[in-house]
Amino acid sequence: MPAKITVVRSCLIALLCLIFLLPGPAVADFNPEQPTVLITGSNRGIGLEFVRQYAALGWNIIATCRRPAEAEILNALAEEYPHIKVEQLDVLRHDMIDSLAKKYNKQPIDVLLNNAGFFGDSLQLRGSFFGRLNYDLWDLYVQTNAIGPLKMAEAFFDSVAMSDQKKIMTVSSLQGSIEDSYGPGSFFYRGSKAALNMFMHTLSGQSKVQKSEVMIGLFSPGLIIDDRTRNLPLDGKVERPVSVSGMIEVIGNFTPEMSGGFYKYSGKTVPW
Repeated sequence: MPAKITVVRSCLIALLCLIFLLPGPAVADFNPEQPTVLITGSNRGIGLEFVRQYAALGWNIIATCRRPAEAEILNALAEEYPHIKVEQLDVLRHDMIDSLAKKYNKQPIDVLLNNAGFFGDSLQLRGSFFGRLNYDLWDLYVQTNAIGPLKMAEAFFDSVAMSDQKKIMTVSSLQGSIEDSYGPGSFFYRGSKAALNMFMHTLSGQSKVQKSEVMIGLFSPGLIIDDRTRNLPLDGKVERPVSVSGMIEVIGNFTPEMSGGFYKYSGKTVPW
């Protein structure tokens, strides 16, 4: 073989070896000694409070939202805590979910926290009550509140399974309980949360999930006190930080025996 060809082949082999030996691109300044949580809908409300509290605990955080450029408070937290990585994600876009899962396919995710959900604005809520039902709204509710979290669980399952904690946790609602919901409520919101509960309960019984020892949990955060609920004459209202702190504690103490269950932020079982 001519010497020139031999040299070229040797250089190509060396280059290929270098490519395969080099570590992949870093996705965040994550601390390998700390657990990792991925939170959907993290730009406001309960999701943002989860980011605040997990950041204070020193966790690595993959914080997702639809419009990161507009998430001023979340971005400020990411500047304060280098172990927060803000990612764009719309749970209605399954291609985006798959792309993000591929990006983090070598990253163990201890807690996949499905928080993103859709309640509806005043116009959409008016179309969710009997006598004026807008049936076109159903797809939006169920795709966001039920199918989105199920797709997240499927796409990120391997990353959760390779972690130490192995937890897929989902924020549901007491309105998804047939036995314990309250008030006149929205047909579509309630139906989508009931579907979510059934999806996750069914997921917990899958042989792949049980063999991998991945735990599945559902949470009712309680009636969060905000501008919409502050003056409602209802019992059981709770400040957002208290609710999130409670859920984090329950998640931290979650056991395999609890998998597939529905729990209040206090840890009490929610009737189905």
